[in-house]
Formats: sequence, structure tokens, C-alpha cells
Amino acid sequence: MIETQTIRLEGDYTGVASTNPGRIRSRNEDSYIVRPDLGLFGVADGMGGHRKGDVASGICVDSIQRWFDGKVEGAVKKKLLNSESVADDTLKAPEQELINSVVFANREIFSLGSSSPAHEGMGTTLVIAMFQGRSVFVVWSGDSRLYRLRKGRLRPVTKDHSLLNEYLKMQMISKSQERDFPMRNIITKALGLQKRADIESMRVRYEHGDVFLFCSDGLNDMLEDKEISDILCGPGSLNQRAERLIEAANSAGGADNITVVLVQRSCLHPDPCSCP
Repeated sequence: MIETQTIRLEGDYTGVASTNPGRIRSRNEDSYIVRPDLGLFGVADGMGGHRKGDVASGICVDSIQRWFDGKVEGAVKKKLLNSESVADDTLKAPEQELINSVVFANREIFSLGSSSPAHEGMGTTLVIAMFQGRSVFVVWSGDSRLYRLRKGRLRPVTKDHSLLNEYLKMQMISKSQERDFPMRNIITKALGLQKRADIESMRVRYEHGDVFLFCSDGLNDMLEDKEISDILCGPGSLNQRAERLIEAANSAGGADNITVVLVQRSCLHPDPCSCP
């Protein structure tokens, strides 16, 4: 069963979130965050092979929301930020708060994992973005991805923190060997595995008609980017396209949990591939 949540952002933004355990795994270790009031969207994938991955991803999205909702004590915030030294003068205040919230989420996961034998070694990937007008600020750790569809062209915004991507960058394997790489699911960064958050961030521009896709690797491991693009450019509502992405990933094997979050800025054209 596909769990779907459709949301309407303030102004002319629309979003949808869908998740499914896939065809192999009995438990869904993915979590997502949809906060239209904050312009905040993201996906977290509890790490397969590690104990309590669903707990880690759940703590991640819950901690970020607690930070923004003012439910973290001031003394805790001050101690954390003094110890991590994450201030960046190049960031806008809301962007800095997003970084701070992810640092807090990392510390919460790490604290439980290091104090409870039942949760030792748990971790999660994260890709999260804050939408502000025409600016999108993205923070990520691991191999959960953010794509942007613009004028019919799908392009990844984030770069996977994975052993596969390191091999590709060093030209130790070619793109044609990517699907058969035996260590393709080994990630090089994640939240909760160490005391300091290991993250990357960037700012991109949002143009009229863009569609942004956040996803766990259960989607892009099963589908080529061309297949994802064809579905996003296809007919139907954003909700219907999100469900078709999950159905296609399951039809291709559904080897892992599958979660997608789509966010689109409204335009005059019903087809996201024809917006000016």
C-alpha cells in the first residue's frame, strides 16, 4: 500500500509525499518531512543493515521539526552550537537555522546510538531543502537525492556521498559499469554515526515551473533517470505522478523502501516540461 500525503504550500507551490516499503522489506525505514508552513521538505532513509534504521530516520525528521517549532531548550541549543561551531556568515538566517537543526538531529541520533546497545550503529541519510521565493537551500548527507526537472530535463542537484560516486570521480569505473558495481550501496556519509554532523549544503535557484524530487535510493536504484523523467513529464496530477514513480520502482523489483516528495511551483502550463 502506498501512503500518500498531498499538501498545498502558501502561495503558488504544490507538494506531495508518498512512501512504500517495497516488495522485499517488511519494514519501512524511510521517513519524510513536509512542512509547508516552513517551506521545508525532505527525505531520510534509515540505513539498511544497521539496527533500528526506522528509529534513526524518525528521530532525524522529528528533531528538525522540534528545532523549528521552538521545542528545543535554549541551553541545549547554545551548548550544541558552541561545540560544533557551525556559524557561516555567507548563509541567510533561515538557512543557518536549517544547518543548526540538522546538527541537532545528528547529535540526537548519535546520543541514542552511543548510549543504548539496542540502537548502536544506527544512522540515516538525509536530503532536505528550504524553499524561499526563488531560492532553494539544500542540505544532505548520504545518498538520498534531490533532482530538479526544468523544461523537460531532469538533473540531480545533490551528489551522492557513496563509494560508487568516489570511484566515478576518480575514474576507477565508467558510467556504464555503475549498475553492476558490487559496492554501490556503501555510503561515505550519514547522520548519527559520529558526534559531529558530516553534511554538505548548497543554494540553487527555483524557476517558474520547476519540479523538485526528493527520494530515497529505493527509487533511483530501481529506475534510470530517463524513466523518472518520463513519469514526471507524463500526464496526471503531482499526486498521480508520485504514485506512478513508486509503482514503477516496485515493478522493477522494489528491492528497498521507496519514498518520494515532489514540490512544484505553479505555472500557466499543465505540463511541467513546457513551462517557460
